[in-house]
Amino acid sequence: MGWRLPLRSLWRNRRRTLLSLAVIALGTAVSLFVLGFLENSRFQIQESTVQEYGNLQVASPKLWKNETDGYDYLVSPRDVARLASLLEMEPGFRGSTSELQFPGLLGTGRETQVIRAIGIEPENPVLDFAEHAVAGRGLQLSDTASAFVGRTLAERLSLSVGSVIMVTLTTVNGAYNASPFTVVGIYKYSNEQFEQQVVFVPLAFAQRLLNTDGVDRIVISLDRIEASNPVASRLAAALQTDGTHLAPRTWDDLSPFYRQLASYFNALFAFLSLAISILVFFIILQVQTLAFLERTREIGTIRALGTTQREVFGLFFSESAWLAVLGSSMGVALGALLVAAFNAVGIQWLPPGTIEKFTLGARIEVKTALVPFAVSLVATLLSALYPAAQASRLRVVEALRIE
Repeated sequence: MGWRLPLRSLWRNRRRTLLSLAVIALGTAVSLFVLGFLENSRFQIQESTVQEYGNLQVASPKLWKNETDGYDYLVSPRDVARLASLLEMEPGFRGSTSELQFPGLLGTGRETQVIRAIGIEPENPVLDFAEHAVAGRGLQLSDTASAFVGRTLAERLSLSVGSVIMVTLTTVNGAYNASPFTVVGIYKYSNEQFEQQVVFVPLAFAQRLLNTDGVDRIVISLDRIEASNPVASRLAAALQTDGTHLAPRTWDDLSPFYRQLASYFNALFAFLSLAISILVFFIILQVQTLAFLERTREIGTIRALGTTQREVFGLFFSESAWLAVLGSSMGVALGALLVAAFNAVGIQWLPPGTIEKFTLGARIEVKTALVPFAVSLVATLLSALYPAAQASRLRVVEALRIE
């Protein structure tokens, strides 16, 4: 029968066809919009997580498993150099830096605050947080007893650029040590808890205070987020072969919050897709069933002219296939318009636990549009199976019976 006859049948019953197309298009558009919103939120969280942790970090397995005894997890300069030689062979490698994290007690003379101090290499190209400064500056190579503190901590302890703070800590040998630090800058970050607890200090000075030449982790930057897992796998194999007792962890391994949120997003979209596909399925099933009842004499006539059951089934199923393709395509276009309009509005939102507003948005890529398109397509085609089968089984005598 070709492809023209199903289209002519759809055009002849324009009201029913427009209703079907509207249902399919609306379902596809809603699915695409929600998926685009979730994907944009996921992308923003990925970027902020990579900004905080780097693409991956390499450290002692004891540190990752929380099986440390004192500072026995520190990485020696020899192992840092060995890792650097392995990273140079990675095509997507952009840079690395070492960190030394340790707990401490920060005092101002009037108040105290438990902090997590992070010794970083000043002006490193990977993770130095200098771009987040809202007052003063980030750490520089010439700094020694300098501190880069969070905005929330500065407000709580009434700190400003030039303030002197005292940090008390325990060295790797178990002795107590304390040193004054001068606040050289104040940074802002999206997470309030991070701002209140994390203080950045120069790595060399932190090592001197802790009486060690080791670091606790090496932070690695890559050219693409997607390269994190492949590079981590290759590094793990190379380190194991080399006998270097270090283990890589990717940014999503280091952030349980992201893994939980990603699982929630996946479950949310799966539930939404299921609900929309069921809705489309039953609406199109009802429309196609009514079409079958209205076209009983037509079916009898074409059967009497020699049309086979298989050809009748193919006719009805082809009509649904056209509805599925056209409706899903229209839905993708409508969804793209909804996304563009939503992004143009620029709605601001303050997530729980944060102090910086985010601009809500949605993003659409080809792979993003394929999922709602396929869901609507499959739901429509499945809904056509029963009416098409019923139409093909109709006996000629019953179809042409005059009542």
